[in-house]
Amino acid sequence: MSDLHTIVEILEQLIVEHEKMLKLAGHKKDVLIKGNIDELSRILQFESRCINAIQSLELEREKHVSLYLMQRGIRKETCYLGDLIEMAEKPELKQSLSACQQKLSNSISELKLVNELNQKLIEQSLAFLNFTIEELTAPFEEPTYQNEQKASRPNPYMKPSHGFFDSKA
Repeated sequence: MSDLHTIVEILEQLIVEHEKMLKLAGHKKDVLIKGNIDELSRILQFESRCINAIQSLELEREKHVSLYLMQRGIRKETCYLGDLIEMAEKPELKQSLSACQQKLSNSISELKLVNELNQKLIEQSLAFLNFTIEELTAPFEEPTYQNEQKASRPNPYMKPSHGFFDSKA
């Protein structure tokens, strides 16, 4: 029998996983600033595990919510946490669900902000790398100031010079 207690437990596990993701995102910011690629790779592995755990918990939550609704004869395509709070009959369950909703909302909002910052850091790093690669691979250019006789094309804005001494004199 699926009830709201099971859903609350799953939500609490989701909160724990989202908090892990938040800590990893904060650590990732420091690693991106330092440019430590090995540590970044390690963080991405941990993030991947957290994402997999969140996905499986989310599927389990959806299953239990569907069972809960089915047991009560309610047909809904989507059921939000606010809907479950309204359906809860016991005040302690309403309070638990509301607390979970608030914690999840806060964690997800913080995670979104930190991830946006990390994305900007990554974009800046890529822009710097692209600039560096372009500078290193750019063809060699002649200096701006050069002797006119050595230039391949004469400069139309300069008067031709015959040197210091005039040979016709």
